[in-house]
This record gives sequence, structure tokens and C-alpha cells, in this order.
Amino acid sequence: MNKKNNVSIKDVAKASGVSITTVSRIINNTGRFSKITQKKVIQTINELGYEQNKLAVSLRSNKSNTVGIMVPDITNEFYSAIVKKCEQLLFSNGYSSIICNTERSGEREAAYSQVLMEHRVDGLIIISSAIDAPKFSRTTTVPTVYIDRDPHSHNELIVSSDHYTGGEIATNFILNHQLNPFLIMTKTKTSSTMERVRAFKDVLKEHQVTDIEARVFSLDLTSDKFLETVPSLDDYLQKIVSLKKPAGIFGINDNVAYMVIRAAQRLNISVPQMISVIGFDGNSFSEISAPKITTIAQNTTKLAQEACRLLLQQMTTQDQDISPAIIKIPVKLIIKESTIQ
Repeated sequence: MNKKNNVSIKDVAKASGVSITTVSRIINNTGRFSKITQKKVIQTINELGYEQNKLAVSLRSNKSNTVGIMVPDITNEFYSAIVKKCEQLLFSNGYSSIICNTERSGEREAAYSQVLMEHRVDGLIIISSAIDAPKFSRTTTVPTVYIDRDPHSHNELIVSSDHYTGGEIATNFILNHQLNPFLIMTKTKTSSTMERVRAFKDVLKEHQVTDIEARVFSLDLTSDKFLETVPSLDDYLQKIVSLKKPAGIFGINDNVAYMVIRAAQRLNISVPQMISVIGFDGNSFSEISAPKITTIAQNTTKLAQEACRLLLQQMTTQDQDISPAIIKIPVKLIIKESTIQ
């Protein structure tokens, strides 16, 4: 009995009683052949279990029907939601995905980019990357779309939530409720994070709030460490409460907002009576937290749809000179229990 992996195109031609060239034409649907011959060859292929060598096909066609997706932290709910939706959309369009977890490391991103090039991917989706875009662009020419990241090169296609507007909404909410405004962030300085911080500072300037820099506190960790107890955060919250004025804390994302609420509970600081907390992302922690977290929700479905649309357009168009674009996806304030009403 023949094993599928041992069946060659030569075996198919011999069993069909036709030439290797004819079999190749039928497999690749090129050239001339009769319907009768096509039916005979396809039947033989099915009987023998012949499978094309995908690498050989990709080398001939210069197309692998594969897309690389680089993500900084696959355990992050926001990122994993985007990856899952991108994979589904790409699969429905005939593309497989190679998912690379970079651990927020530029070195890992560079190494993975090399691996993906060796796998001859047709395109890349890079989520919230820390990669040096100009350096990266010199090592690859495959179509690339960035999600939630501005690589600061000159020819990028970017799909991003409107982080600045989201930061404005969160900060204005705090001020409109006459709360003493503060922002807590992590050490991660992605473009999305810094847009939220910039909006917070700009709104405070507009309202002539003093000591703006002192109102921004940076944790010396990344948001995936949100279950850890951080003494510096406890100290900062106690300092805020000592001001004897109800405070509004903008957590740079829902994980940080959840950290703030857990720290407040340890310190017997009531939420939202003494401090109101607002997050950013709209992930499950905003819903299962007690109290539930008021948040600026991002639309992960729309982010994935737009990124895949742009990438598919690049990969299938004859015109490779697609104009650079930045597509902003609207965000939405969802008021829950962690802020005063």
C-alpha cells in the first residue's frame, strides 16, 4: 500500500497513462487538456493520495498563502482578541497564520521577522510593536499592517483605536465630576499609551490644573503583572487620599485599573466614594471586577477587520504602491460601578 508522502507526480502520470507535463497542467490549472483527461488524473490523485509539496508550490508561485502575526503578549486579552479575529478573517480568505509572541522584546521581534521571511509569508500584521520600523523595512518588502502602533516610518499602514480621544473622554469625565485627577500607567511606552497620557495632560492644561507631571504615576512593571502587590502603588494611593478630596484615577488600561481597585481594597479606601477609577480597553476584568470598572472600550472586531482588509488589499492588488494611511477606530465610554454617577 502506498503512503501518501511517497506518492510523486511521476507516479500519478504513470497510473493515469499521461505525461508528467499533463498532470502538472491539470494540478495548476494551466495550459490545455481535455475534460476526460482532467477527470482521469483527478481520480488517480484521489486514489493514490498524492499531495503537492507546499514549499515547492510557494517557490514556483512566489506565494505561500501564509501571513505572520506578531503580538507583544498573547496572554493579554485585548491582543489575543485581535489575533483570534485576524486569524479567522485571514483563514476565510484562504490564508493560514503564523502567530509569534514577542514578549515586548525588540530582539525577539527581529528574530521572528527573520523566521517569517524564511517561511516566505505573503504579509505581516504587527500588533503594538516596539520594532524599529525603518530598520525593519530594509529587511523585508512584504505587505505589512500595524495595529495600535505608529512605527514612525514613512510608508506604513496603521489601524488604531482613537487613543487620544479616549484619553480626553476619560479625563473630562473625571473633571466634570469635580474629582482630583490622576493617571497611573506602566513602564510600557507604546504609542497608544503615550497618546492617552498626552490627552490627559492636554485636558488638564486646558482646565488650568496645576502640578500636572506629579499627577502621572508610572509603575515599574508591565500590565501583565496586574495581580502583583506593588508597595509603590499603595504609597501613591495613600498620598492621594491624604489630600482629603475625592479623586478620579485614570488607569492606562483595565489591568491597571483593576490593580488600583485591589490596592484600594487592601488599604480600606472606598471605591467610588473616596476614589473613582476609570480604565481603558473594555476587557473582561472591567466586568468581573467588584466593583465593575468604568472603561473606555476599544472595538477589537473593527480593528481586526480593517487591518485584514488593508493587508488583503496589498497582497492581492497589482499596484504595490498603496498610499500610507492611518485609520482611527472610535472608542466608547462605558460607565459602570467604579466611578461616581
